[in-house]
Amino acid sequence: MQRQHVEYLLERLPGRTPLDRVDARRVARVLELEGRGRRRELSGGTLRKRASTLRQALKLARGRAPRFPEIPYCYRPCCGHLADFDAYQRIRDALPPARRLWFVLATWTGQRFADVERMRREDLDVDAGWVRVRSSKTRRFAGVRFAAAPELLRELGAHWRALPAGAKLVAAWPHVSSQLTRLAERLGLPRTTAHRLRHTFFTWFVQANGFTAELLELGGWKDLTIPAQVYAHAAPARLREQIGRVHRLVVERLAPQKLSRKREPEPSSIGTVPIELGPGVLSTPPAPEPAHARPCRRAQDGSSGRTDQSGSTPDRPVFPVGAEGIEPSTNGLRVRCA
Repeated sequence: MQRQHVEYLLERLPGRTPLDRVDARRVARVLELEGRGRRRELSGGTLRKRASTLRQALKLARGRAPRFPEIPYCYRPCCGHLADFDAYQRIRDALPPARRLWFVLATWTGQRFADVERMRREDLDVDAGWVRVRSSKTRRFAGVRFAAAPELLRELGAHWRALPAGAKLVAAWPHVSSQLTRLAERLGLPRTTAHRLRHTFFTWFVQANGFTAELLELGGWKDLTIPAQVYAHAAPARLREQIGRVHRLVVERLAPQKLSRKREPEPSSIGTVPIELGPGVLSTPPAPEPAHARPCRRAQDGSSGRTDQSGSTPDRPVFPVGAEGIEPSTNGLRVRCA
C-alpha cells in the first residue's frame, strides 16, 4: 500500500521529474494538488500521512528529503461506538455464525482489524480464562495475556475446542466495515465499523474504570496522551457518578453533628479515671507540686522538707509563678524567691 501511494504521488510531479530534481517548491505543488483530492478535499490528517510517505520515499532514494511545507492539522478523534449492550446484542444476533465470532472477538479484545485476524488458537484459552492481546501498530507483536471477558469465553468456547493447533481463531472478514455499516443502518443503529468496535471496548472500559495503567497495557499506549483525547467523551458519565458519590458520602453519611461541650474527666495521678459519685464522696488526689516551688518553701520556713509522722508534708505557702494555672518551663533554672 505504501509503494502504491509513492508511485501515485510521484506521478503527480510535473513531467515525471527525476527524484534528484525534486525540491521544496515542487513538493509544495504536489501537496497542494493532492489536498484538493479527486472528489473532495482531503483532511489535514490524510494529507499529513501522504506527505510522510513521500518524504520517506525521497529519503530512501536520495539519502535526504527536501523541506516540506507545514500542513495545518487539527486532530479530531472519532468517538463513534456502540451505545450499550443492547446495541451489541442486536448486531451480534443478526450476523451469521462465522461473522458473529469475528464481531465478538473484536469487541471484547479491543484490537485493531489486522490484530484480530492475526490471532491463532494458542492466543485464547477458554479453560484457563485468558486471551492474548496484540498491538502491532505500537510494535507489541508478541502480545500480552489478559483475563478474557465471560461473554468472549461463552461465545467462542465450543468453536475454540473444535479448532486444531495452529489454526486461525476466526476466519478473515473482507469488507467488514462496509458490511457492518449496512447492517447497522438496517437495524436503526449508528454507523458501525471495525475500528469503532475497538472504540466500543475502550469506551466501556473508561466508563467503568477510568484512565488507569491497565488501560495503557490493553491498548498498547505509552502514556495517556492519545487515550485522553480519543476517549475523553467517556469521562463525563464517570465524572457525574463520582460527584454523586461524593455528595452521598459527605451530605448523607457524614452530615455535621453538634458536638457536646462536656469535658471528659481527667485521669488521676495513679492512672485511673475517678467515678463521679457526688460532691465530697470521692475526689481526685491533688497533682504533685512543681519542683521549682519546693526550694522556695524550704527557704521560707527554714525546714529541710521533712514530712511529719503521718507521712504528709505540712501546708506551706507557695509563691505563684506565671499566670494562674500555667507553669512555665524553667529549663533547669531555679526560680528565685522574693
